[in-house]
Amino acid sequence: MSDGNSRRYLILLLAQTLCAMVVLANVRGIFLLLIDNIGTIMTATRGSALQTALAVLIGQACYWWRLRHVTIPATYGGLVIGHFVSFAARIGFIFGGALFSLYYLRHVPELDLGYLDLSWRGALLIAVIFALYCYTLELERLGNAMQIRAMQAKGDSRA
Repeated sequence: MSDGNSRRYLILLLAQTLCAMVVLANVRGIFLLLIDNIGTIMTATRGSALQTALAVLIGQACYWWRLRHVTIPATYGGLVIGHFVSFAARIGFIFGGALFSLYYLRHVPELDLGYLDLSWRGALLIAVIFALYCYTLELERLGNAMQIRAMQAKGDSRA
């Protein structure tokens, strides 16, 4: 693989990571608001929703571009680091599940808001969860590739 491929892969992965961090930071903010204001009706701020939607769009563009045009560089390898990357992927998606739970528990009592309001919120929720899924899938691929390369370098026949 060329050095340019490694550089492109790292740039795209970094962009996806930043987008996931923006989404998770907004989820954290929602959790804090929910805990501080239990029992009161809250509406999402337009800035938060726009920031989340933009992060999802950029992250998805990077993911699909990388999937079609950039391979995981063969130079990355490490059994322990590969395990940590795979672990981070699984933990990251747990936060996506928590986001769904938060949305469901928080907004089901507001069903009288109207279908238009609930539909854009629901669409954004599905997009966020799918974006987190794609990002964690990318981390899983990277972690698996790192582990396989580390085992092959050691001459392990299980790889």
